[in-house]
Amino acid sequence: MKRSYLLVVMAATGLSLLAIFFSTLPAHTDAAMAASDVNSDPFERLREALYAPLYQAQEIDCTVSYTTTDSLDNVNACAVGESVEYCANNRATTLSSYDDLALIAETDVPAGDQQEVAVHEDWFRLDNADVDALYTVQAVPNRTRNYNLGIIVYDLNYDEVTQDVDALDNSSEVTFQAENVGPYFFRVFQITDDCTGRTYDLNASKVEPTATPTLTPVPTTDEDAYEPNDSFEEAMSGAPTLPIQVPILLELTFHTGDDVDYFRFYTKEGRWYQATTSDLNLIDTLVEVYDSDQTRIARDDDGAGGLASQASWKANYNGYYYIVVQNNVNSAGSYNLTVDEITAPATATPGTPSPGPTPRARADDCESNPDFEHACVIPVNETRTFNFVPVVGEGPDNDFYKIWVKPGLHFRCETSDLSPGVDPNMIVFSGPSWDQSIGGNDDIAPCNYNSAFHYYATYSGWLYILLGTGDRTPSDVLDSTYSLQCEKSTTAFSATSTPRPTATPDSSGKLPTAEPTETLRATPTRAESPVATPTPEGSTLSIRPLTTPTPPPTRAPRFVPIDLLVYYDANGDGQPGAGEGIAGISAQAYEVATNELLAQDFTDEQGSLAFTVSTQGPVRISIPFLGFNHLVTGAEASVQVRVPPHSRPGGTP
Repeated sequence: MKRSYLLVVMAATGLSLLAIFFSTLPAHTDAAMAASDVNSDPFERLREALYAPLYQAQEIDCTVSYTTTDSLDNVNACAVGESVEYCANNRATTLSSYDDLALIAETDVPAGDQQEVAVHEDWFRLDNADVDALYTVQAVPNRTRNYNLGIIVYDLNYDEVTQDVDALDNSSEVTFQAENVGPYFFRVFQITDDCTGRTYDLNASKVEPTATPTLTPVPTTDEDAYEPNDSFEEAMSGAPTLPIQVPILLELTFHTGDDVDYFRFYTKEGRWYQATTSDLNLIDTLVEVYDSDQTRIARDDDGAGGLASQASWKANYNGYYYIVVQNNVNSAGSYNLTVDEITAPATATPGTPSPGPTPRARADDCESNPDFEHACVIPVNETRTFNFVPVVGEGPDNDFYKIWVKPGLHFRCETSDLSPGVDPNMIVFSGPSWDQSIGGNDDIAPCNYNSAFHYYATYSGWLYILLGTGDRTPSDVLDSTYSLQCEKSTTAFSATSTPRPTATPDSSGKLPTAEPTETLRATPTRAESPVATPTPEGSTLSIRPLTTPTPPPTRAPRFVPIDLLVYYDANGDGQPGAGEGIAGISAQAYEVATNELLAQDFTDEQGSLAFTVSTQGPVRISIPFLGFNHLVTGAEASVQVRVPPHSRPGGTP
């Protein structure tokens, strides 16, 4: 009996232990097997959350060289990686058009420094949308390439509606039709890691639902005379610059549905200008104005009445501004553009230029201009001050400039007012290529470190000027200023010295020492007299009367015919050949005894020039551009001036 009782006790104890063991295991009910408790599992809460698509695969830092502020004080900023739901409900601000927004926190960069600043996203929201209306949102960098922007639109359920995440352009634009009153959320973000900070503009617009008119397209071959002018680069290089005289009236076309017209217009500091579209045919214009840094300073859509546009601005400098005309609808058509000078408005006008970002300390206004593509446009007949301070790093700083030249005009570019230790070298090009170098100059004269170059234009287009210091980098690069003036004239400039050809920069970007001038096959004139010996200090000044010499008898004038030929000996045979004549070379004839100008003219297309002068004695023939002088003592003269072939780097003549 006792044994049976003991077995019963042991069995009960074993069952109790088993019950305790199984009670510690999770209860795998059907509901638990179907779904985990997301409220108790942090990993599941993360996995089930709504996160933005990872177009930005990782955090991006901007390399910032300028102080940057955000016009909204970053109230709508949301960190990269936060969920769509969180950013939309906690960070989004009201959708509108804003200027000077930034995708980085407010950054104060000391002069000459750089900082790596993390990029965030900007969020906006549209409430009470008009059903069936078309909404367009555009994000445009103010410095053209300082951001590479993308936009994604979400609906009230945080589902994606539309997007523009094209990394091949820097701006972004989305258009969608509202299906309900919203809210709709807009995410603006940086796509790539190519980012330098500063600001961008957000443009928002709405088109009420209306019947789309039937458009009769203009033939696609109907291009205006300013094409191609579809970018800043084409406006700077390929397309003609607008005339300086105002008013200007242009008859233009959008020859395709996506055509955009860029024009470059020269202004005077302190004056007000206005660009107006009119006589629109099948198009809806939008006019924007940009300064030389390609920062937008004015914008107007329908300010001229109807679908026409009118933008006004004040010029803050002597130089070029850009007028950009766009078509708001996908159609071809025509319009007129008028540019005129106006009186200053009595009150503040939308589009008045606002102060731009602060440039790096002491870098000049034309920076960054380190190559042909970024050559700075400078006005003629004005002196401008620049320096050799690089935008970043320690240099060397090569400065490229360009001026517009026309056939038959003389141009002279010359430096002056050099800071101590500054020794510039100048090279001139007829086009944006090292192979199009014309010549150059290192020093105007012994002990004069300035550079100068004279050029007679035979084409319409840009003349490029490169200024650098080569291996002669100033010891104090922050005190390396110089002045540059390019002049134009219908007559030849007086030649103070003959510029020496200079070589192009090597692979390091430095300018080598100038090459010596090749000697022309012509007899130069000898100086009339040596330099007078100065009187030693302390010497007594003596005065003695001079007798008046008896004048020589007056000689009868004679007529001397002179034939001149200037040619470039391309094949090096020492003889003028077909096509070797140099046109447009200025030549003068002087009477040696009195230095009186007897005749002057330009060589023709064959490089030839003929004139007959009346003189009583020898005649001096002068070609200032070539530094050439020749003495004529006989009854007639036939002079050939050979310009030998100049070997360019790489051995190409």
